[in-house]
Amino acid sequence: MMTVYSLFAALALAGLVVLYLVLRLIGLRRRQDTLRRIMDSADELERDLHACRDRMVSMQQWVATLPSSLTRDALSSLNLAPLVQKALKDLLLRRLWLRDHGDIATLAQLKQSLNELDRSRRTLAEQMEKLEAAGRELVQASTETHPVSALMAGAYGIGQDRAAPDQTPHRQD
Repeated sequence: MMTVYSLFAALALAGLVVLYLVLRLIGLRRRQDTLRRIMDSADELERDLHACRDRMVSMQQWVATLPSSLTRDALSSLNLAPLVQKALKDLLLRRLWLRDHGDIATLAQLKQSLNELDRSRRTLAEQMEKLEAAGRELVQASTETHPVSALMAGAYGIGQDRAAPDQTPHRQD
């Protein structure tokens, strides 16, 4: 009778060990998935920031060709390069933090980092849409007084509908 109890105890203990290992494996998988999503989101944000910087340069080049009566405020508002540079620096700091603390960070900290990256991408997309809208308005205003400016805007890709960066939110576990 004692051996039956010992056998049941051993099976129960083995079942608990297997359950622990399965739960641990699931946790590690979630962690790896979150780390992968963070890296993907960081890469997407970096691409978006570079595209934003390139777009601002194009708009600045076009605005510089317009008469100064139309561009007084436009050129200064297009000088967002320092903001983009700061965002790229912040992104680098986030990647360095991940490199140094990714192994010991909790899953909650990793998810918070992912959420912050996604929030940054949404904010950038909103700002880019405002920039595009301002460009369209400036094209319309300049076309009325200087018809050639519409051709120049087209050459710079300004005032045309542009596809917004993919802002698909990442799955939240």
